[in-house]
Amino acid sequence: MTPESVESLIAEIEAEDHIDFGELAIGEQEARSLMARHFCDIDHRLAEHGMGAEERLEVMAAIAAHTMVENLVLHLGRLRGVAARQDFRTWMRRHGMG
Repeated sequence: MTPESVESLIAEIEAEDHIDFGELAIGEQEARSLMARHFCDIDHRLAEHGMGAEERLEVMAAIAAHTMVENLVLHLGRLRGVAARQDFRTWMRRHGMG
């Protein structure tokens, strides 16, 4: 696993599930590069501590799942702000969440 290979995979995923960076002060490429390097650094540190590939994969899956939960919570919090302008429950039903 290299930062470049992880970056490439992130780009492929984003082609199907685009992230809206809006007016953020970081670009898509910079964000991918930063996270890919960070992810690889974690993997290397776990390996240095003697973890095997299967154990590292499990830790990485847990990190990814945690990030997905965090993302869900952030989106729901943002949508609650939208609820002040529209019926949140209607929006959730329309998107299969309630």
